[in-house]
Amino acid sequence: MQSYWQLAAGLGVALALSACASNTYAVLTTYDAQSQARIRLFGQNQKPTIMDVCQPSGKTQRINVGGSMGDAFSSFTRTASNHSLGIAPSETTRQLARQDGILSKALYREFAIPAGKPVNLRAAYVGLTTTYSTPAHIVTMREGSCRSASASFVPQAGHDYEVVSLQHGRQCGISVFDLTDVGQPVAVALEPLQKCR
Repeated sequence: MQSYWQLAAGLGVALALSACASNTYAVLTTYDAQSQARIRLFGQNQKPTIMDVCQPSGKTQRINVGGSMGDAFSSFTRTASNHSLGIAPSETTRQLARQDGILSKALYREFAIPAGKPVNLRAAYVGLTTTYSTPAHIVTMREGSCRSASASFVPQAGHDYEVVSLQHGRQCGISVFDLTDVGQPVAVALEPLQKCR
């Protein structure tokens, strides 16, 4: 009985997260190191990372890794795969399987983004609510949920970045690392949300 409710709750989370996706993941296969940077985002069912990229036109493109219908469902069914544009492996990618949950496989996507334009990021954790019956009671267990504050940085041309979301109880945060010097990740200073310019 308990496994049925967990499965139903997990599917519900996958569908709920799909509603968070707006202008989602599109494969960007070309990368120009003179005018672009590369960025790696992680996500999984219950743990989306959302990036708003300022395009040269001044418009914003939203990319949601882990929270789109496709990503959330493939993470839930453990069929999720990664997409790389050639960013060197990091300690996070080498240890990615440690992030896997029972109904939530971790994945990453890499994107080419315009250099010199603000990139706004946020992450979330959507806690499950599980209800099951015992002979004497109906038991409901609720996990905490959280959403990080939006954080922003301006990528440099030819640089590689990795976005790591952090979650502890009801607190979420986000960190960005510059991976350009392979083996020497450097934390990037983040600023409050910036508008496209």
